[in-house]
Amino acid sequence: MAKRTLMGLGLGLLVISIVSPESEHSSAATRSPFLLLTCSASSGQQGRGGEIVVGGVEGLQLKASSDFSSLSPLRGPGGKRYFVYKAYLAVSPTVTGYATVSIVSPKDARLFYGRSSEVGALASRAGGIGLVTASRRGVRLPVCGQRFTGYVGGFIIRKPSLISVVVTSPHGATQRTTIDVGTK
Repeated sequence: MAKRTLMGLGLGLLVISIVSPESEHSSAATRSPFLLLTCSASSGQQGRGGEIVVGGVEGLQLKASSDFSSLSPLRGPGGKRYFVYKAYLAVSPTVTGYATVSIVSPKDARLFYGRSSEVGALASRAGGIGLVTASRRGVRLPVCGQRFTGYVGGFIIRKPSLISVVVTSPHGATQRTTIDVGTK
């Protein structure tokens, strides 16, 4: 049984196992509320995309996010229906070390970010159940160079929602924003 490993952040630093498509269920360690990514999980460096930057992260405020057709349906554990909103995030090189994106509300909203191959494998597992089980309430995105560092992933929601997130970094002010995901 193959497993992929990411780092998770809770009260301390934990190693969490993200289950591969061959696995049936995850270990208790995967219940950490955060994903802690490394630079190897990024899709690389790029220039600024011209989007709104919130707390050093761009990609949270996109014009098409309120359009219901931007959501992809999938099934989670127990056959529950979920939607994925794909949101490529990029962290600014001006951020010291990393930025953390955390969901404040709604309670059932989650997000997932990782290597593009990992995200693809989890999305294809049993109609998307892998993404649902691997998703968390927050993600830590490291700065990995002199340009914006990009990460593949998105938000997982039960129904179209207004998602409130906070973005923090070690030496920056905490910023909060609300994302309209699929309500129109």
